This record gives sequence, C-alpha cells and structure tokens, in this order.
Amino acid sequence: MEQTHVETTNEAEARLLESALNLFAEKGYEGTSIREIIEGAGVTRPVLYYYFHNKEDVFRRLVQPLFTELIQTISEIPNHYAETVGRLKAIMRLAFATAERNPLSIRLILQMYFSPPQSGPEFDKDEFRRVRFLTVEKIIQEGLSRGELAGGDARSLTLVYIGILDTHIMAKSQMPGIHLTPELAEGLVDLFFYGTCYKDNPPTSLVSPFFYA
Repeated sequence: MEQTHVETTNEAEARLLESALNLFAEKGYEGTSIREIIEGAGVTRPVLYYYFHNKEDVFRRLVQPLFTELIQTISEIPNHYAETVGRLKAIMRLAFATAERNPLSIRLILQMYFSPPQSGPEFDKDEFRRVRFLTVEKIIQEGLSRGELAGGDARSLTLVYIGILDTHIMAKSQMPGIHLTPELAEGLVDLFFYGTCYKDNPPTSLVSPFFYA
C-alpha cells in the first residue's frame, strides 16, 4: 500500500490520510464521503475535525506537499546539468520516479486536472503546470539557441516533450503494474532528442512497458 506523502505527528491523522488517499484514488473526490474516510481510518468524526477543517482540507494535505516538492525540484534541475539532453532526462526521471513512489497521489492529481471545473476541491493546480512548462520551455529555448535542437520553436517542442511524459504518467495511473524506470525515461528523451530516423548506431532502443491481454 502506498505511504502517505505528508509528515504527520499522530497515528490517527496518518490513518485518516491513508484512508482518504485510497478512497479518493478509487472513487474520486466527489464520490468519497467524510463518513467513508473516518470508517476506513477507524476513528470518529470529531477526530477527523480535530486534524482537518473539512474534506477539501484532507485532499489538500495529500497533494500539496507533492506539488511543492516537484515545483522546487524541477526549478533546480537546470542548475545541475549543463546540456539540454541531461536536463530533459533529469525532469523525465524525476516525474517517473515520483509516479512510481506515489501512484495513488498521482491519480489524485490527474483527477484534479481532468475533472469538470465545477467539481472537485478548490486548489491552485495551475502553479505546478505553469512552472513545469516554463522550465522545460526555457531549457529547450536554450538548446535551440546553442544549436543542440531543431525542428520547431520552443513552445511546440515543449508540448511534444510534455505529451510524451504525461502519456506515460497517465498510463501508470491506470496500469500500476507497469514500471516507469530511469532507463525508460532516458530512452524516451533520446527518442525525442535524436529522432527515429534510421541510424547505424541508434542511441537508444526502446522496449515498451505496456502490456495488453
């Protein structure tokens, strides 16, 4: 079972977060009730309201730390790698590793992005999306300026890169048995960076993690 991503100071609080995480991931935010959360945690309603204001507060406690950590780490990646391909691989590896460690939390985040605007909790999810997009766009723009990349403007190439990344994250949320490995992350970036035209010695040879009955 996935461990909750936030620090807690009390066993009851941890059980409430774990119960909510599993219920939100399985039934969605709207489909989960306070009653189900407290029953899953084995506590009473007053205990939940001692730690949280409401169901929205529980949800925020589950996803906010993950958003904060990702924003900080992604923003720092350009400082640790000089070449464009190294930076892009670092972001892909980070995203895949996060999905592997926190599959249920990632499912919650995807629910937020794809649920109707009127449903779900009030949460500023655009900050993470904006920081991630602008960080990748800046990396790619610098790569274009240095002659490391070609084939489109920075924005269009950023959309392609993020599309590759998010497709695999979404697949992982629906098929937990697949593994988003560091090797897969690096191979996908090589594919993005070097293309699929024939080469005598291609830099990567991808093997799909997906399986169908």
